[in-house]
Amino acid sequence: MTGLLCKNPRIVLILGTGYLGKALAESLRKAGHTALTADIDPQKAIYEADVADQASMQGLAARIPSPQIIVMCASTRGGGEEAYRNLYAHGTRNTLEAFSGTPVIFCSSTAVYGITDGRWITEEHNVYPSSGKNGLLIQAEQAVLAAGGTVVRLGALYGPGRCALASQYVTKGKALPGAMNRWLNYIHRDDAAAALHLLCTLREPPAGIYNLTDRTPMQMGEIYSYLSNLLGKPAPQPEPLPAEARRGFSNQRISCSRLMALGWEPLYPSFADGVHNVLEALEE
Repeated sequence: MTGLLCKNPRIVLILGTGYLGKALAESLRKAGHTALTADIDPQKAIYEADVADQASMQGLAARIPSPQIIVMCASTRGGGEEAYRNLYAHGTRNTLEAFSGTPVIFCSSTAVYGITDGRWITEEHNVYPSSGKNGLLIQAEQAVLAAGGTVVRLGALYGPGRCALASQYVTKGKALPGAMNRWLNYIHRDDAAAALHLLCTLREPPAGIYNLTDRTPMQMGEIYSYLSNLLGKPAPQPEPLPAEARRGFSNQRISCSRLMALGWEPLYPSFADGVHNVLEALEE
């Protein structure tokens, strides 16, 4: 594996310094690489920049050392369709134009598959966007792939300080809306950062699509049963999915074997393995 890694320190530009981007920057710096961070919030990054604004991205490109690879991992933080259009569709276009020729890793979502029958999914499967937002993600993916870049489709990101399922159950004793037999695909923040770190430091960044989830999807009822036994409290009752719900319809098992073939191995193979430090953070 070491023969596939670049031998010299790299300059990596990380666009979006939230929950995942911050962890990736820290990981790269510890390994001796230069992680340049840019965010619309100047308190979170070295540089202030708005990917949705063409002039802002051109200005960023003019004032920073030339990066050897770019990671786009900004989030709308729960925004609607217009926020998705600005951040992903416009943001991807602006980034590719401002940094023409620089390899880009784009963080997308496994939600684009839109499968509801519980089948196993690989990167070869067609996508069935269930919303306009997912359609905008696919539009951004296509732009990155056309430029020879890498698309990383992440499962539900969780870790210390971030896990709606665990926090709602622990604090309110309630379940997330949706069927208990629905398959969920999680990825711990530390494992996600490690996978992106690997992609950033391979000698030749691999073009194409890579799923980024843990190895072991779990059904929602299975997760609550595990937490119930672990915490000694009753499992929550199922919560119906509201007609206007934007999440909770997908039911799919995502394979991460393509990414593992590059040498990545999750520290937390399943949600049951990784939820312990989430619970510790909730207790604190």
